Amino acid sequence: MTISPSSKSRLPLTLLAFALLAMALSACGSRSVMQASSWPGATISKEIVYIAYGPFMYSIDVETGRTLWTYPAEADRNATFYAPPAVSPDGEKLVVGSYNQVVYALNATAATAAPLWTFDGPEDRIIGGPLIVDDQVLVPTASGRLFALDLETGQPLWNEPFRADHALWSKPLVQEDQIYLGGLDHNVYSISLKTGRENWSTDLGSAISDSPTLTNGLLLSGNFGGTLTALDKDSGRVEWEFQADDAIWGSPAVEGDVAYFGDVAGTAHAIDVRTGRELWHQDLSGPASASPVILGDRVYFVTESGQVDALLIETGARAWPASATMTGRLLADPLVSSEGILVPAMESDCLLYVVEPETGGVRCLFTAE
Repeated sequence: MTISPSSKSRLPLTLLAFALLAMALSACGSRSVMQASSWPGATISKEIVYIAYGPFMYSIDVETGRTLWTYPAEADRNATFYAPPAVSPDGEKLVVGSYNQVVYALNATAATAAPLWTFDGPEDRIIGGPLIVDDQVLVPTASGRLFALDLETGQPLWNEPFRADHALWSKPLVQEDQIYLGGLDHNVYSISLKTGRENWSTDLGSAISDSPTLTNGLLLSGNFGGTLTALDKDSGRVEWEFQADDAIWGSPAVEGDVAYFGDVAGTAHAIDVRTGRELWHQDLSGPASASPVILGDRVYFVTESGQVDALLIETGARAWPASATMTGRLLADPLVSSEGILVPAMESDCLLYVVEPETGGVRCLFTAE
């Protein structure tokens, strides 16, 4: 079943989306699909936020904004970090991938971070975030290979890595013994966690840059063509499709039976996950490339124009009199913390902002020196 788009006219891709889409399409002729620049990748664990941005990894105390450690101690021109790092459930280990094709495991709790191990098997940059599942680490790469590594040693666990046709930019999603992964080759994959072998794949017709969202037995995945597709998690069968106003870069956020996502036309959508029917849509303050977050009765969208919009999840009405505004471009996924909504920024003196969820008040939490 295909659901018609909202009444808002279809807009062209933003300059960012057009440029990245061109790079994705050029993957047919090259495994190297992205230049050595990107936006910050951030992860929060136990009220410590870890940010990968350029030559450094930062560990920051959310309550105080104090830097706990920086890795490496001095910039290495051969290593740049952008992929959101993975933190072990106990908070002891952090795994991050680099554009120099190396995976690093760091002691997350040490006063001075140092590698526990490194893995140099990837043949291209690491753009998608790694995922830690029990005692193994899943690492997607721009070469289209997905590695499974031992968390303690960094040694490969599969006989050979899983191979997609083109780059993998998204963080894997795991339920039980199945990995779900979207790729720039248009496919959503189901892969055995134990062996790395493919169970099924479904072509969605356009490149997929972020992780699917799993809810009610359905995988929800957006693509560059602006289609949100619901797949049966066991078979990969298409259950429904919804056509948005333009490209979908982020992953939907789900509350109950409703999925919320934005597109690069600058529209927020609320979709009934059971049927694919649109419940409401709302104009945003700019193109939305990141995944939204839900807190209480509100869903929060960051936009490329440097603003955060808070919408009521029931109606899509604006929760604040005006959008929260900050300097820089907002392309990274926001995070929920005890201090508020954490918003990584690029092209800004402030690397990490905090937005007060009730009022939209903004303050800078961390400035990289």
